Amino acid sequence: MFHCHGFTLVEVLIALALLSLLMLVLSGALRAMGQTEERVEQRVAAADDYRAAVQLLNDVLGRVSARRYASLQAGTPQQQPFFQAAPDTLAWIGVMPARYGLGGRHYLRLAVEPGPDGDGQLVLRYAPWSGAPTFDAWPQAQARVLAAPVQSLALRYQEPASGGWSPVWPPPGVPLNTLPSTLLPGAVALQIDGAQPAWPPLVVPLRATRTSDPSAQGGSFGGGAR
Repeated sequence: MFHCHGFTLVEVLIALALLSLLMLVLSGALRAMGQTEERVEQRVAAADDYRAAVQLLNDVLGRVSARRYASLQAGTPQQQPFFQAAPDTLAWIGVMPARYGLGGRHYLRLAVEPGPDGDGQLVLRYAPWSGAPTFDAWPQAQARVLAAPVQSLALRYQEPASGGWSPVWPPPGVPLNTLPSTLLPGAVALQIDGAQPAWPPLVVPLRATRTSDPSAQGGSFGGGAR
């Protein structure tokens, strides 16, 4: 006759302990896989945002209005485009791509502004062009955040004749008669610090519009495909 013996209490406790350890290891592995997948998705989304921002910058700087307006600023030509170029901000008249639901000529400004949490963010502001030679109501203009958080934005402008770079435009000490006929730089270099993921230095060729600016003169500068 055979007798069936069950597990002892010690054996059951050992089995439960081993099962608990196995479940703990499996849950940790699953949690790590989930976190890795989330980080990958965040990096992919950040890369997509970067590509979209760079494409937008190429588009809006690729069609800059060279239409000239009367200027009262000393030391500048009597007629010049609306192109306010400083070391950390740039304002101009350009064409917004139609794929953003806007299209047409707009006043545009690129600058770092405080975000809702206090961190800086790279913002492109835009407002429909009214025909006026200047625009100052930037707080009321629409905004598109291109990168955040951002600590600083450094801009430089290329003088096509010499290939040199200046933090302002027109370059100090450069005779006006040596500037391009459009009175615009050939390219804009952007250095953005603090963005996540980090932005490499970016150089965007600047092209002056022609068909929409019959008053503009001369050819376009900057070279390269957009």
